Amino acid sequence: MKTKHIQNILIIFIIIFSINKTGYAIGKIVNYFLDDPNAWNDTKRITHGTPTKIVVKDGLEGLVFKLTDITEGDEVALVFLETKKIEKFDNESACDADGKLIRGKNRIVSVITKNHGNRKEFHYKFILQRVMNRMPIDIYNNGDAVLESRYDGTKPVESMSDLSGIELLEIEVR
Repeated sequence: MKTKHIQNILIIFIIIFSINKTGYAIGKIVNYFLDDPNAWNDTKRITHGTPTKIVVKDGLEGLVFKLTDITEGDEVALVFLETKKIEKFDNESACDADGKLIRGKNRIVSVITKNHGNRKEFHYKFILQRVMNRMPIDIYNNGDAVLESRYDGTKPVESMSDLSGIELLEIEVR
């Protein structure tokens, strides 16, 4: 009886420690972008990615990032490098860009911070729009996503960067 309780306690500790390590690793990817000045260029090189580039006129008033699609159970973070701010999403919602962007050039990274279930299937999509009275008045990038990552498991993985879920965006605010 006593050994059964000890086994159960050990199993619980193993589960707790594995969850903590996962959470720790997830936090590390966000911290990597915030703390390492070379992270942006290294990520472009590793993922062979070119950031989407957007020019926003008329300042930040009413400007929002809207998550329009996400795989159920996943979490994605927007990392605003110039202001060192983070916004996490686990459902379709929006965040105000004011306070997260500055006038001039801004670099934003989107990264999956929690993948629920199958690591080889995920999708998220952000659009950038200007809103007045909760109604969109401008949708940037011709209505297409400014940040979108999709992997459905059907194409071969040529490099691990295919599974990274990391996308890059440059916004110039005028």
